[in-house]
Amino acid sequence: MDPLSDVISLLELKSYRVGGFKAGGDWSIRFDPYEGVKCYAVTSGGCWIAVEGNGEPVFLRQGDCFLLPHGLPFQIASDPDLPPDDWQRHFLGSGEGTLVRLNGSEGVTVLGSHFQLAGPQAPMLLSMLPPIVHLQSETDRETLRWAFDRMRRELTDLKPGSILIAQQLACMIFVQVLRLHLDESTGVGWLFALSDKYVAAAIAAMHREPARRWTVAALALEVGMSRSGFAARFGQLVGDGPIEYLTRWRMLLAGRSLSRGEPVGAVARSLGYESESAFSTAYKRVTGSTPRRHARLAAGA
Repeated sequence: MDPLSDVISLLELKSYRVGGFKAGGDWSIRFDPYEGVKCYAVTSGGCWIAVEGNGEPVFLRQGDCFLLPHGLPFQIASDPDLPPDDWQRHFLGSGEGTLVRLNGSEGVTVLGSHFQLAGPQAPMLLSMLPPIVHLQSETDRETLRWAFDRMRRELTDLKPGSILIAQQLACMIFVQVLRLHLDESTGVGWLFALSDKYVAAAIAAMHREPARRWTVAALALEVGMSRSGFAARFGQLVGDGPIEYLTRWRMLLAGRSLSRGEPVGAVARSLGYESESAFSTAYKRVTGSTPRRHARLAAGA
């Protein structure tokens, strides 16, 4: 798999709620802090969203998509100056796949999903994203428009299997939003570095063979650069050196294996460590916990 797919597969992404709402007239809803990630789109009309810590409210037009990756409280409204209702008044108790109606009329439709992310790997992906990823409607968004239109049809005309189809569409939308954000944004971190062909190739090589005894020189040779030029480029774009990135990636893989009950020694060998003690030292340095403690917590001990 490619690096982005690798990380998302580690997250064990699960869409555990799909749905949305239709609203007309004057309305304003405030949502409390939450766990996971929300990804929605305005499929008709327009409204405002204000995310705590993100400054001024953002206007969302028909076709716009937004990703909320940090679980921050937010307000969504026809007018951000309106005093908001608590979300529970309208949404608590609504069933899976429900399109809640506000004010009993239609003018704005918002559809999407709330995702659950498994394991400690989520910060690696989400920490470099802003409080709101706002993708404005443009002509090159055919995939997103098709997916949300398909979701709207599944949720407004529920048939056997509609919820499952909507959940799978939501996962596809989440990945597509990340790809579009990557294409349109700049920053420091492995996610943004994937747009650089040399650094992306090095990251892909490390993901492909995490147990290999990589050196900076070997990675530079792999991507066709000088050692010094590659090291500087990698550090500038990723924010860490190549070997630091490799160690962190190994520990993320180790965390998944330990959570699945694999023995510490076997995990260490699978990632290229000659001794369990060397692996345990690296694991504690990166994660702050020992492999055995991680395994006990994962097992519920």
